[in-house]
Amino acid sequence: MKGAVTGWLAAGLMLLACVGVGCDRGDPAPSESQLAAAESRRSDELEQIASTLDASLEAAELGVWRVVEPVTFRHGVSAETHSPLVGTISFTCMFPITIEGTEHENLVRQNGRLVFHRDQWRLQQVGVSFKYFNENDFTDESDLLAASLLDGGKLTVLKSVWTTTVRDTAELQLAARELERAEAEQDQEEAAALKKAEADAEAKRAKRDSLTEAARLKVMAARLTKIAQAANSSLGATIEGVDGLRLTGEVEVEVELSEDSFRGRVSFEAMPRDVTVEYLSARFGGPWLYEGLKAGGGWDGPSRQVLSAFLDRRLSEPAADEE
Repeated sequence: MKGAVTGWLAAGLMLLACVGVGCDRGDPAPSESQLAAAESRRSDELEQIASTLDASLEAAELGVWRVVEPVTFRHGVSAETHSPLVGTISFTCMFPITIEGTEHENLVRQNGRLVFHRDQWRLQQVGVSFKYFNENDFTDESDLLAASLLDGGKLTVLKSVWTTTVRDTAELQLAARELERAEAEQDQEEAAALKKAEADAEAKRAKRDSLTEAARLKVMAARLTKIAQAANSSLGATIEGVDGLRLTGEVEVEVELSEDSFRGRVSFEAMPRDVTVEYLSARFGGPWLYEGLKAGGGWDGPSRQVLSAFLDRRLSEPAADEE
């Protein structure tokens, strides 16, 4: 699943160049080929959400819970309709319980139903059903999104993974489409000005490239800010083993484009000095990968070692044996 949508952005944006969904009044009705291209794009976007959910599950703190049936998706399939505006994403987890010294395995199946509404995918409900070790069938489904989960258990974690992943990925997809629309409009303006001098044409292309880079940096910075804020909320005020350090609870994010990669720097504000870590994303729209504590920073050897270990446990993806 992870490698299945590597070319999503390029393919999706190329489709958008010739497909206008939600056209303004007065525009001609879309042709069959345009409708087919729009349906294909929605399927690609649903696949990207499923892929991102897969990665989010690996990064989530699920403890002994582990995914035993991988994340899959189906586009245009539901109980009532085959509309291209609906889709499902599913996976199954296993979790053990111990009764009188004997461990038993139970399953929990999750089916997320999504609808394409107002130009983006939205999570409508997440059906959850259980299959206990002493039963042959799964229980009836309950909607995880509607449930009040007060214990802070693994279902709470999974609920957060569902809502956050779908929302953030859909926002990224919407930003990518808006970026493509802006570039398409600018291309039309430039095409009308081809008779102008070559110097004017070069200036316009430079302006377009500048706007494109700024928009991409803005999208990537917004995504990293969400990651940083979520991480910051779990760090606490002090870190055992690093004497004199006190985190203020504030966070600052910087993003820069280096060739085709994006480099991010997150500074958790602290006294007597900030704790700064680095992230890397290999491409626009790709996941932010934690790179570790920033080099230098004024930390002595023992403090840096303790600080790195502390951050690695909380900001890196969990090892395979912890899934």
